[in-house]
Amino acid sequence: MRIHDEVFVEATSVVLPIRRQTVRQAVRLEGLPLEQAEELSGVTEVPVADHAQCRESMALAAAHDVLASPRAAQDVGLVVCAWVLDTDTDWKLAPRLARKAGARRAVAIGVRQLSNGGAMGVQIAAAQMMAEASLRAALVLTGDALGPDAPGRWAEGEGAFMGDAATALLLSRTRGRLAVRSIASSGHCEHEADFPTANPLLGPPPSASAAPAKSGSGSFLLRRCVRDAVQGALADAGLDTDDARLRIVMLPRLAPWLLDVLTTGLLPEALKAEQLRLTARTGHLFAGDMTANLDHLLHEDALEAGQYALLVSVGSGFTATCLVVQAVSPLTDADLHQKGVATS
Repeated sequence: MRIHDEVFVEATSVVLPIRRQTVRQAVRLEGLPLEQAEELSGVTEVPVADHAQCRESMALAAAHDVLASPRAAQDVGLVVCAWVLDTDTDWKLAPRLARKAGARRAVAIGVRQLSNGGAMGVQIAAAQMMAEASLRAALVLTGDALGPDAPGRWAEGEGAFMGDAATALLLSRTRGRLAVRSIASSGHCEHEADFPTANPLLGPPPSASAAPAKSGSGSFLLRRCVRDAVQGALADAGLDTDDARLRIVMLPRLAPWLLDVLTTGLLPEALKAEQLRLTARTGHLFAGDMTANLDHLLHEDALEAGQYALLVSVGSGFTATCLVVQAVSPLTDADLHQKGVATS
């Protein structure tokens, strides 16, 4: 999907618990097999919520971070909320978060697409902003917390070791140092048959026979998703695979071996773009990997004006989504005044 209107990443926020669990602690206390720990070379720790923390409080903190004023909250006409874990109150989580964040008149949508849900939330929000001219801003939230006693944090055989977190992304028509240029998704739902019926994060780790094989048909189908989404996003952004303006490729926060399985040979390596893998200190942030990666781009000033980044997201929702953003010069107050936007 080519973003032909002005849609900017105005602000991002990532809220992580202070508490951490290291790989060594997981081996000693949680029974993580040594052979699996050895596969996590380069991964050191994941954030772990304590008993007093929950995904709702973290998501609200992230939302308040990006909504710097009551006016900003009032401008939000759409709230998209993605989460992975289930509780008895999730049936109204999206409107509850919108209300508590101050976006009381917003349309609130919940997205259930597991780890790719946050990225799909960005696609839904960007598409709606193009379709509805009166929509000035959209808020995309993610949040999940397994807590300190979760049995499935280091998901054996899955290549995902879960870091408790919440994220917020504010899309705007007028402000932001990153412009959204394209976003594309690809799905192959045959992948669903490779996964157990019960959510492995909510109970005992699945047996080896129940877990998907690292090189099985599920990984192959997800590679097809990644290939199609990468090609679609680059084409929609008007970028060739040898375009030197594409400076950074950001991958989801998964185990190194799984990233290799899913992306080797599918990314625009000819560009010599820097490939960022930011798994080491956070683990996989449930549905929040893409927003967390955007947050890194913004706060590290990783792109110069005119340069592009490609962000890749995948999920056991059997979908891959790729986003292309371009660094732009921020609009001045005079520019905003010309567009009819209040600056105070």
